[in-house]
Amino acid sequence: MAVAPRPWPLVDGDFDVVVIGGGMAGAGVARDLALRGLSVALVEKGDFASATTSRSSKLIHGGLRYLELLDLGLVRESLRERERLRRLAPHLVRPLPFLVPIYRDSSRSLVKVRIGLTLYDWLTPGRNRERYRVLRAVDALTLEPALRPDDLRGAGYYFDDLLVSPERLCLENVLSACRHGARAWNYAVVEALTRDRSGAVAGVRVRDLLGGGTATLGARVVVNASGPWVDDLRRLAGVQERGRHVLRRTKGIHCLLPRLTDRAVYQSTRDDRMIFVIPWRDFSLVGTTDTDFDGDLDRVHATREEVEYLLGEVRRAIADPRVAVKHVAYTYAGVRPLSFEEGARASDVSRAHRVVEEEGGRFLSVTGTKLTCFRSLAESLGDRVARRLGRPSRARTGNLTLDGVDEEAGRVEAQAWLDVTDDVAATGLSRETLETLVALHGRGAGRVVELSGKVPGGRERLCPANPDIVAQLHVAVQDELAVSLQDVLLRRTGIGTSRCQGRDCAEGIGRRMGALLGWSARRLDAELEAYHAHLARAHRFRE
Repeated sequence: MAVAPRPWPLVDGDFDVVVIGGGMAGAGVARDLALRGLSVALVEKGDFASATTSRSSKLIHGGLRYLELLDLGLVRESLRERERLRRLAPHLVRPLPFLVPIYRDSSRSLVKVRIGLTLYDWLTPGRNRERYRVLRAVDALTLEPALRPDDLRGAGYYFDDLLVSPERLCLENVLSACRHGARAWNYAVVEALTRDRSGAVAGVRVRDLLGGGTATLGARVVVNASGPWVDDLRRLAGVQERGRHVLRRTKGIHCLLPRLTDRAVYQSTRDDRMIFVIPWRDFSLVGTTDTDFDGDLDRVHATREEVEYLLGEVRRAIADPRVAVKHVAYTYAGVRPLSFEEGARASDVSRAHRVVEEEGGRFLSVTGTKLTCFRSLAESLGDRVARRLGRPSRARTGNLTLDGVDEEAGRVEAQAWLDVTDDVAATGLSRETLETLVALHGRGAGRVVELSGKVPGGRERLCPANPDIVAQLHVAVQDELAVSLQDVLLRRTGIGTSRCQGRDCAEGIGRRMGALLGWSARRLDAELEAYHAHLARAHRFRE
């Protein structure tokens, strides 16, 4: 028997708020409003986190670079949110040490780095983690032998956090919002803004890209959190009180290389920017570029020129022959929805979020979102919407965990959520699989373990090269709003972002998923074709 692709049908309905865009900003806003007791609809034209959110540098960080731009308010907010997210989602947010190597020809001196790190440390609330320090060259090389020793003066050393899976953090927000009454639909595209007889905003008309047909969702407030599509949606809605543009789109690419270092390296470039080399899974994640973009938002890819630029800058700090195009496993690219600032260089535009009010406060557009600050953005916008609707209330998102249970945040370590007791050991699941389940599902990992013993082949691996298991596929379809093969490979598991990228197992997983959802052979072929098109974009830089 086929499992329904949606937990609830997309039909006409009335809500307090409709949120457009299921990335990190939209998901966070939907959760904040739902926790306040407002009725919320969330619509996303692709899958949740499928655009800018999944193309990030996978960091929860204060933004050391923003100190140079004197954006102290953003740094303080980011550091506060970094500390909070460590408590709310410890399975996804983990401390990561950073080195800032300074060479003879670097644009930044050790004195400047010391001042910046001192201020960074001072702005960090609580300051209850290992403090920064400035290392001599010999000590920096002892910590990271991969650093290029020639002309190395020393290095700054500090901590920020790694975000294991931005896609899962976004999904946790969506699922939490739904547990508190929100309705969320992926693959549902807004076709028009609706208005009442007086001409006031009254909601949106949405087309269901899965089942066909349209629905009208009434709303007292519409939130445009569509990321790089914000201005497109404003034009579609006929809303331009604040001008044609409130957005500046900039493109950023990332390359996946073999693991080069055990610590992150934060390095200045010849054009006075900063790039990261981040240890993530089996890779070193290298990024990012920052250039204006006016191309097709649905087909963004890294070019050969962009890849060679990044690798050339990495070679200035890391002496490893694997920093070469032939060793790049794959790439990804995304577009940032920055706030429009006339004349500013792309890398100097503030990452602080802004909420643009139009239509008498009934149509709100979000720009400039920084992934680290999604929750504080949602709280600020939620306060505004609640007052607008005459239902002022306090945000609850700062205290309730993002680990599948919505409990008051404590200090429980993620590793303790799935103790390997005799019962768990008896399942036969490997330590690698158990750790993967905890990393992706938090305390919801127990649900996957339980299901693994109930569904046919539930403990089998979905891919020989990865620890993810068949039970995860069942949970993705039944509980996590997954409706396409890409949803499962790229955003519910880590298979599609692993070294093999699911090349050998995609068809087998597609067949299993098709059996659950009642796909025809034609639908399966279409899913595989779409996934292979995604892989082609990830490797297009080789052309």
